[in-house]
Amino acid sequence: MTGPAPAVRGALTAQALLAAFFANLLLRGDGHFPFAKTVNPALFDAVVLAQTAVLLGCVAVLVARVLGPPGGVERSAAGDCWLLAGALASVALIVILHMLNARRFAEFSYAGRPVLLAALGAGAAVVLLALWGRSRVAGVLAAAFTLKIYPLVCFPIRSGRSDMLPILQEAGRALLAGENVYRSVLLDNGTRTPIVRFPGLVMAYAPATLLHVDPRLVSLAAEALFFLAVVRRFRGNPLLPAGLILLALSPYWHFRHELYEAPFWVVLTALILAMERRAPVAEAAALAILVCMHQWGVLFLPFVALYLSRSRSRAYGLALAGVALGVGSLAVVAVTHGDPAAFWRQTMASYGGTLVLWTRQASFPPVSLYLTPWIAALGGPAAVRAAPIAAAALVFLWAWRRLKSLPELTAFLAAALVAVLVTNTVAWTYQYLLVGALLWLGLMLRAEDPIAVPEAPHP
Repeated sequence: MTGPAPAVRGALTAQALLAAFFANLLLRGDGHFPFAKTVNPALFDAVVLAQTAVLLGCVAVLVARVLGPPGGVERSAAGDCWLLAGALASVALIVILHMLNARRFAEFSYAGRPVLLAALGAGAAVVLLALWGRSRVAGVLAAAFTLKIYPLVCFPIRSGRSDMLPILQEAGRALLAGENVYRSVLLDNGTRTPIVRFPGLVMAYAPATLLHVDPRLVSLAAEALFFLAVVRRFRGNPLLPAGLILLALSPYWHFRHELYEAPFWVVLTALILAMERRAPVAEAAALAILVCMHQWGVLFLPFVALYLSRSRSRAYGLALAGVALGVGSLAVVAVTHGDPAAFWRQTMASYGGTLVLWTRQASFPPVSLYLTPWIAALGGPAAVRAAPIAAAALVFLWAWRRLKSLPELTAFLAAALVAVLVTNTVAWTYQYLLVGALLWLGLMLRAEDPIAVPEAPHP
């Protein structure tokens, strides 16, 4: 008796690896779960190190898969059953995590409303089941955004819980008042903190500040744009439903309802799609905005320039990189009112003092998926400063030798981001969500290579 065809095994392997990657993020979370904070530090360090190894292993295999020989994947009916079961299980987990969220952060006015939560959970499950036979995509997205309502109603934004959106709100107020955005601000929990976000993200969330509405509405609009852009491009791709479930119904992402990076995801996706269409104006605009929005945009810039240099011409790639850096510099000068040094101090140099303090006190957060505490123990602050640069440079050298196609670009972007995060001063679990998204996009692009096996008709 023979096993599944190679293409089917490939699909199952890709989906299983992506599922393992996102499950590992959920299990790690951002705290000591499932342990108490009094757990033996050595035991907890060993567990987190093992989870870091799992993350690196999943990324390594998925990157190799995207960089490997082209191959098609087929969809099977059995796979559909498993996908539906996974989607329903995700809905249940999200409901449970919202219950735990309300209890854990009651001190920040988080409200537990079981009737509303039950209604939204049941509604999400019903709409998922009702739409599944006609459109998996519509069912998953409808269920996901139904569940996003609960945090908006019950979980207020408080800097004591998470300072990410409050920092953007304070930066937005400074921007709208015509003041230098990059200065230390006092948050509602009494903590003074630097503005560490790039101008593009500040501008993306400024409308929420101007209109006095919940900034998570900007995040939700950006998430919707991201998923709709991906669905429009990859409709019919065999890996689309699995990735949508893993991301749109990610229990961890729903638990972290206050995340802020979705606008960056939209611009990055727009750039990838523009490069696929070979649309020069869209490429230039997206790349410039990408650099303005996030540190990761600066990290990705040389990889994008390298790809464009090889897919078009060296002059074209360098020109677009120059335009992006020029626009980014102008944006910094504009929001700092001619004091770009303030931007550097707030977004980059502020981490230097943190690094030195954590190294001296051996007080790196023990909950993060990174290798930085061990790097610091071996080489001190200098080694930690050098490690992300060296890691990114090694990935770039690898890309220099190998990068030829758009799927490969997504793999190298994911690899570069992981290389920086696992060696960085600060690395939070939510930052790895983008790694998973990039690998998902890369796998879907690879599945559509010309010699791919055609997708089986829907049963």
